[in-house]
Amino acid sequence: MSINTQHSSRVCVSLTRLVIQLCLALVMITLLLALSPIDPISAYFDGNALAVFGERKIQLIEQLGLNQTALERMIDFTTSLLSGDLGYSYHYQEPVSEIIWQRSRYSIMLMASASALSLILAYTMGLLLGLFPTKKWSNVFTHITLMMNAIPSFWVGLILISVFAIKLVWFPIGGVSPLGIDPESLSLYEKAPYFVLPLVTLCFSLMAPIILHTREKVIEVSHSQHVQYARLHGQSIFSIVRYHLLRNTLVPALVIQLAGFSELLSGSVIVETVFNFPGIGQTLVKAGLSGDTPLLLGITFCCAIFVFIGNALASLLSKRLSLSASF
Repeated sequence: MSINTQHSSRVCVSLTRLVIQLCLALVMITLLLALSPIDPISAYFDGNALAVFGERKIQLIEQLGLNQTALERMIDFTTSLLSGDLGYSYHYQEPVSEIIWQRSRYSIMLMASASALSLILAYTMGLLLGLFPTKKWSNVFTHITLMMNAIPSFWVGLILISVFAIKLVWFPIGGVSPLGIDPESLSLYEKAPYFVLPLVTLCFSLMAPIILHTREKVIEVSHSQHVQYARLHGQSIFSIVRYHLLRNTLVPALVIQLAGFSELLSGSVIVETVFNFPGIGQTLVKAGLSGDTPLLLGITFCCAIFVFIGNALASLLSKRLSLSASF
């Protein structure tokens, strides 16, 4: 079998897997919404169930498509999706694609910054812990990292708010702009303080796995024959790190980060909720609480593609890594 044929078959398998994952996600979301006790009509009027009744309520139910079965909703969404339309949100009264585009900008900035910063900090810490595994401070930081892995991100966010936003008043409590001011009227520099606490919280939740894996990988590579040979020839720690450790430990850390896109996304949802951050995660929560089926399905569809891209990149890097290690 030629290389091109193998590549084509892998692409077909990956696309088939993506389609199956998307179908399962849409089926689960639709069924959960159908079984949910939330009244979309009440949520439409901000919890006022008596705001509409009688014929007007029946007309509104038909207008919003709430009289459809779960199967009919799923078929309508799939049909609209194939035509390039994600539907219309009856909670926000806007097209779903526009809502996702508007809200995803802040989420992308937050997740991209957290992903890059956590990778740099976590890899550096893991590298130092792996270089000096017998030191007392190394064991202390390793145990702290194990604790970090067990602490929920929402608890970290609440602690940061109580200390740095309420007591010290160094950073804003939440949002991306002061009350009564349109965020679009502020520059990125003026919005920066609002990103600090959410960014730190999200980084905290992403760092522990990379630190622990990098530490073990550095220890493993440090005991390899080529590193021992380099030490016998008097190479400095800096040279060993540069020519031996970086090339063998950095890519695995990057693979872990890419494979953890689902944790990045779920962590962003929690952080945005805690800090009232107007991103796609907070919009997802509001869509679920209001029973907004089109918006919830649209966001779920985009999130599934996002996670699939991360897993595909991680799989590609992992194959390249195993291929290079075999030579």
